Amino acid sequence: MVLVALAFVLVPLLRQSRGASGGAALSQAGSNVAVLKAQKHEIEDDFAKGMLTAEERDAALAELSHRIVDEVPADEAAMRGPVVSPNRPWLVIGILALAIPVASGVLYATWGASHVLRMDKVPVQAAGAADHGEAGDSPQMSDAKIVEMVDTLAKKMEQSPGDPKGWVLLARSQAALGRMPAALAAYERAAALLPKDAQILADYADTLVISQQGRFEGKPMEVIKRALAADPNHLKALALAGTAEMRFGNKDASIRHWEKIKSLLPKDSDDFRQVEAIIVEVRTGKPPEIVADAGATPNPHAAGMPVAAAPAAPTAPAPAPPGAPAAAPTATGAKVTGQVSLAPDMASKLAPGDVLFILARAKSGPRMPLAVQRIAGPKAADFPKAFELTDAMAMAPGMSLSSFPEVVIEARISKSGNAQLQPGDLSGASEAVKPGAANVKVLVSNVVKAGP
Repeated sequence: MVLVALAFVLVPLLRQSRGASGGAALSQAGSNVAVLKAQKHEIEDDFAKGMLTAEERDAALAELSHRIVDEVPADEAAMRGPVVSPNRPWLVIGILALAIPVASGVLYATWGASHVLRMDKVPVQAAGAADHGEAGDSPQMSDAKIVEMVDTLAKKMEQSPGDPKGWVLLARSQAALGRMPAALAAYERAAALLPKDAQILADYADTLVISQQGRFEGKPMEVIKRALAADPNHLKALALAGTAEMRFGNKDASIRHWEKIKSLLPKDSDDFRQVEAIIVEVRTGKPPEIVADAGATPNPHAAGMPVAAAPAAPTAPAPAPPGAPAAAPTATGAKVTGQVSLAPDMASKLAPGDVLFILARAKSGPRMPLAVQRIAGPKAADFPKAFELTDAMAMAPGMSLSSFPEVVIEARISKSGNAQLQPGDLSGASEAVKPGAANVKVLVSNVVKAGP
């Protein structure tokens, strides 16, 4: 649009400049000759019309001849003289070519809708707004936008059903919103398109276990076996299988899977030692809570289930504190760890059907969560609740913890089981922290109110 505007302004100036300098310019002497010739023609016309006598005509022509001798050089080159050409308006053209784009950009950035060119379509709420459920740039409005974006993605995938990555992204987004049936349907579509992709199958199995309240019987175990058949060394599939066998009471089979994971890890890594600790606990009859409470996380890359690491840098699960999801294999990248506490006056407001969401958002950036952890049925005795949010929990490419300099950790106890914050839910938020921060404290101390 700026180029079009420049064309309207500059093209006429350039044409005028070229037109003014295109032909030979008249010299001052040439102009005088033209004037004198015109006067001679007038004298001849007046004589022909009888307005002048012969004597008067001759006298006028004699006077005109004297003027030609006085005003016009005899030398032809001198007669041509220096060409007088109007100056081209290059200064004006240069100023306009620079000023119009700069002014347009400044005005648009100041008063325009530049935010629609980026993902941050919803303004970031002020610190502490999440705790009070404020209107305007409130969590309700922001979450509604996220729900709208996910619904738009769902419609797009129905129109373009052949994109497995799109289905995986939709599945993660639906799960983060607590829409487990929709998430499972999306994973089913992705797995059908890539039946030999161990990562997609492991993610699908993970979500199936969550939807079955932490049980592995039936379809989850079937999908885990398919993932291991596709890739016997896939960390997430192995961890899921080890957890499943432990739940079934098959300690030896469980240990075999964890030993396989240990063999794939660097021996000098912390993850190697953590897996060794898990194996010891399984052997002693005190298995760690590798799988968290039913539906501990909607994101197949989230902590609370054994999660496969990034292919380039696999890691393994870490033992979890009592009552908290165990740290699972996470991608080499940023993570934030800490605890969610419950204010004393909030304990009486918990109900059996509540769901705890722990999520990270960019302090300054898009409102889409960068990482999400979901824990069903939190009880007052479970608090303080340890958490770990990692880059592996990202819902979309480029939307991870390490993509932003500061993040805010939010905790929500949803009464509806939906990730969208609603009146009556309990909430709290941390101060802004850098990715990699540890011991982050989040206090759930507010009840979301209806309206402003």
